[in-house]
Amino acid sequence: MPTLTLLLAALLAYQPASSNLRRVFEDNLARQRREFGDADPRTAQASRDLALFLLNDGDRAAARRALTDVLKLDESALGPTAPQTLEDAAALAGLSPAAQAEPLYRRAAESPDASVAGPALSSLAASRKAAGDLAGAAALYRRALEKAQSLEGRKGPVVTLLVRTLAATLRQAGRASEAAALERQYPVSAGR
Repeated sequence: MPTLTLLLAALLAYQPASSNLRRVFEDNLARQRREFGDADPRTAQASRDLALFLLNDGDRAAARRALTDVLKLDESALGPTAPQTLEDAAALAGLSPAAQAEPLYRRAAESPDASVAGPALSSLAASRKAAGDLAGAAALYRRALEKAQSLEGRKGPVVTLLVRTLAATLRQAGRASEAAALERQYPVSAGR
């Protein structure tokens, strides 16, 4: 067992420093820009890789700046309504202050990919609910529920969560009979 401990210690000692790894991602992005230009999907992917590294490294501000760059590159390389562009808009929204996040989530909510549109709709609904717009939140949660159901069917975990959240929102809005009807429609999701 001491040999394993020594081996692990040696491996950990030779892990590259975070700053060195960051430089690798930054150098790759610079190389992609030189070789292919900003209108190439490979440049956007290199920028996306840097943003994900920064996010995993805990530097949210730098990750947000990198994702802002990714979005511009996506728009140039893929177009403003491309599925990847909208997915990156949602990722940027997740790192942005509420006022800047909402238009990004609205944009991502129009994605043809339900796995992008659904969470964006859910985030918009939570924002509307926090602002006191229960009717707007309920409408957005319904749309998110439709997207989740298209991915998971009627009994998936996200469907369950959205049914419960929508029912609670409806009750808060004084629409208890509508909440009860929803729970009858999804009895397993409602916990019954």
